[in-house]
Amino acid sequence: MSDSDLVENTKKLIETSNNRQLYLDTIKQQFNEKLKDDFLNKKVDDSTSFSSNQSIQQLPTDPLSFESELLQSVDYFGKLKFKYVEQQTKENFLKKILSTQPPLITPEDNAILEESNKQDKQLLKQAKEATDKKTQNLEELVQVVAEEHDNYTQELSSANELLSEIQEMQLELAKLRATHPPEQRLTPAVAQEILDDQIIEMQNLSDIKEQQALERSQLTEEIKTLTDQDERLQPELSAAKRMGEDAKRAKEDVEDGIEDLNTWLDAAREVYSNLIGILNVNTPEPATLEIEYDARKDLKGKFLENMHPKCTLFLNFNPQTRRFVGAELRNAPEKVVIDDAIEAAELHGSAPRLIQDLLYRLRTQ
Repeated sequence: MSDSDLVENTKKLIETSNNRQLYLDTIKQQFNEKLKDDFLNKKVDDSTSFSSNQSIQQLPTDPLSFESELLQSVDYFGKLKFKYVEQQTKENFLKKILSTQPPLITPEDNAILEESNKQDKQLLKQAKEATDKKTQNLEELVQVVAEEHDNYTQELSSANELLSEIQEMQLELAKLRATHPPEQRLTPAVAQEILDDQIIEMQNLSDIKEQQALERSQLTEEIKTLTDQDERLQPELSAAKRMGEDAKRAKEDVEDGIEDLNTWLDAAREVYSNLIGILNVNTPEPATLEIEYDARKDLKGKFLENMHPKCTLFLNFNPQTRRFVGAELRNAPEKVVIDDAIEAAELHGSAPRLIQDLLYRLRTQ
């Protein structure tokens, strides 16, 4: 609707209001005139009647018609009052509308509004960027929360499994308590007594260990002595072997003497072998010496039934120089390791020291 249409409609509304006001004024004037005429007529009638016959009074109208006339008058005045209030309300409304001039919009106002719109757009853009950033952070947070939820779910499952195991253990404990009466259980006092006994036993074992260490040192000295004796007996053994060979060559001349010498030599070799625990000596190859040791004897010559029965030491020599070049221990007990002794013997080219080391380790295993 344009401004001209609005003005035209307003004029029509004012004219209608004025017409209605004139109509109400006309009705009001007619009513006043009627009341005035009725009053004047009544006054004239009263004066005439009084002047003609003062003793004759005017009779009242019919009471039945008076009530109906009163009701009509009340209804008429009610409608009249409603019309008046309605007309006054419309008139006040139009005055309120038409009394205020519409605001004028200037270019300055448009510039202010445009600047305000720019600022609002900038704020909206910043808010949108912040919202996008928060949305991205929220998505990342959702991913983290999902992973943590999976972890918590796994931990909760593990906790439930542990709880089930704990409940099973509690049930087993209850069964054990029901099966074993309190008098058969191990009390703290009894446990402390057992612990004290074990401490005393450990002290005794420690004393025994110290005693064994002392005996081991003594045995080491004895082994050293035996080793010295073995080194001293080596030339005698060699001489005995040479004597056996000489005796064998001279057997034809001195049969009886050679026989005795061989018997003595065999007995001496057997005694020496038994002394150092040699069961047998073979030469499978020209430059190899095979020595079988009895691994069941201790330093005192007693048999150890639970020990390894025997082991074999192979000594290798240079065929040209007859010098010791290497050794190998076969079928040895688990506790007997002579790799370091073999390396030392190979370094010095000394087979007797290797044999002594093997004998000592077999006797002290």
